[in-house]
Amino acid sequence: MNDLNPQQREAVRYIDGPLLVLAGAGSGKTRVITRKIAYLIEQCDIKASHIAAVTFTNKAAREMKSRVAELMANKRSSTRGLMVSTFHTLG
Repeated sequence: MNDLNPQQREAVRYIDGPLLVLAGAGSGKTRVITRKIAYLIEQCDIKASHIAAVTFTNKAAREMKSRVAELMANKRSSTRGLMVSTFHTLG
């Protein structure tokens, strides 16, 4: 998490309830969310199948899944069952 600023690290480590990340374009929202997902799986022992991340576009959802998979590539924890989707596909 060395590439995150203090506010971003705080968002990643916050585990007391749901977290809404609002910020401008290019501010690192996707980085924060993907790091948070990896943190929840690795450090908090939360199963990936118990995590849902929601975004606006299919492209963003694919990018988030890809980044989480990349972060977790050499870890023993699994991303199986992780739900990353758009508001539209939630139904």
